[in-house]
Amino acid sequence: MHIKKITAAPARMVAILVVILSVGLLTPPADAHHSYAMYDGSVYRVFTGVIVRVIPNAAHFEFHFVPLNEKRDALVRDEKGEPLVWVVQMESAGEALKQGITLESFPRGVVISMGVHPRRDGKPAGDRGDSGIFQCPKGSPPKPGMHCDSVEGSKSFGSGVLPKETAKSSH
Repeated sequence: MHIKKITAAPARMVAILVVILSVGLLTPPADAHHSYAMYDGSVYRVFTGVIVRVIPNAAHFEFHFVPLNEKRDALVRDEKGEPLVWVVQMESAGEALKQGITLESFPRGVVISMGVHPRRDGKPAGDRGDSGIFQCPKGSPPKPGMHCDSVEGSKSFGSGVLPKETAKSSH
């Protein structure tokens, strides 16, 4: 009788373990940890600007930059005369690293061009989406109306292409 109890206990534990694993395997995986609904994925704006800060968060790498004007000779400023800083959310730091995007590869002051899905509420922020990032060589901004991908010696990061711009605004 004592032997039956010892055999029954492991059988019960196995049955419980099977139920737990079954529930875990049948549960659908969670998608992203938050929604991208705040960004307008149907719109791409293409910017050329100056990096002012890079934040290599584990969840999302971020670029903070100030766009250059169309002549490419001055920073875009807000209504108070302050540089208009855009914040762009990108992939995880691990994925960014695979593309060569690091804190060291984008020092403060470097000129970049990239596409951005802007926020729906009009705030100066967005998501990179699948846009490539181009970095101008030091001291060589693009010609008026052009982007870093047009500058000889520019570096490409990510997919390597700038998207076609689908919207413009005053920023």
